[in-house]
Amino acid sequence: MAQVINTNVMSLNAQRNLNNNSSSLALSIQQLSTGKRIASFAVDAAGGAIAERFTTQIRGLDVASRNANDGISLSQTAEGAMQEIGNNLQRIRELSVQSANATNSSTDREALNSEVKQLTLEIDRVANQTSFNGTKLLDGSFSGALFQVGADAGQTIGIKSIADANIDSLGKANFAAAVSGAGVTGTATASGSVSGISLSFKDASGSAKSVTIADVKVAAGETAADVNKKVASAINDKLDQTGMYASIKSDGSVQIESLKAGQDFTALTAGTSSATGITVGAGITTASAASGSTASTLGSLDISTFAGAQQALEIVDKALTTVNSSRADMGAVQNRFTSTIANLSATSENLSASRSRIADTDYAKTTAELTRTQILQQAGTAMLAQAKSVPQNVLSLLQ
Repeated sequence: MAQVINTNVMSLNAQRNLNNNSSSLALSIQQLSTGKRIASFAVDAAGGAIAERFTTQIRGLDVASRNANDGISLSQTAEGAMQEIGNNLQRIRELSVQSANATNSSTDREALNSEVKQLTLEIDRVANQTSFNGTKLLDGSFSGALFQVGADAGQTIGIKSIADANIDSLGKANFAAAVSGAGVTGTATASGSVSGISLSFKDASGSAKSVTIADVKVAAGETAADVNKKVASAINDKLDQTGMYASIKSDGSVQIESLKAGQDFTALTAGTSSATGITVGAGITTASAASGSTASTLGSLDISTFAGAQQALEIVDKALTTVNSSRADMGAVQNRFTSTIANLSATSENLSASRSRIADTDYAKTTAELTRTQILQQAGTAMLAQAKSVPQNVLSLLQ
């Protein structure tokens, strides 16, 4: 090798290697201090891009999991409120059954009805005040809600609706309007019977039905009001078959009411009387279009009468069906959200593991690399010092 002074090739070579070792040492220290293998995209451009895509997915999944938990909280709030509404409905039903019993006086029924009114007001309060983060849940306004449960667009779970628990909506049932007629007239001067009475109606499916009413025995001296009471009693004996309830109005006439929702009274056909002095009237005839029907809900409950208590049972049963069905929906959607959260957690875990293999520092490998570069750094520094002293050897040639 030529002996020169102006250019120290060995020094330049030592400097270059020392710089490389310094860069490697700096990278190892950075990786160990940050825990990241890819501290910048310059280290691994492709790996960095993949790791960032994983990060985007992971962060989206974590937020989606929180969204699903919020969905569970919302459905639990609604389900809990409906449970309380259901408890109140059960109590109203108990009171209705109690009021329908003949042992109760009108005062007793009024007392029972007072409690029913308070319970319906409480149901209405719960329906109007139950909310989640400012969103009303049970007042009929909640519908078509979507919950974002994925990291990407379109990954949603929807709740179509929750039951409208307002007392003016819950338990809606249509009852045929009450109709009345004179029944029989006169006063019996000799005993006999009223026979050939039949009750015609249409059931909830629209099918025409007719039930024959038992003959009514008439004793001498009984008035029309007395006989009409017996006719009403005979009609009520068939209540389980007809769903029609007969009562006597203040003027002594017979009134017919439907106790089953969707059922229409058609006619009470007059029979014949074998009792002297008793005249059978033309009966009671109506058409659903003429008589109309009344839409009843929890808000219109009145169990102060037998008929009202019977109708209340129909209304409450419909309300319970609605509430229980909606509670079942809320329970099902809670289970769906729970399953979604489990899936999101598993996906996030797997993506995190994949990202870690790409982007995180392998401390065993990197500490070994650190030790190697430190030794090379020390050796390089020593060799650079040796290389710098080589030009001094030229002086010996000049002596």
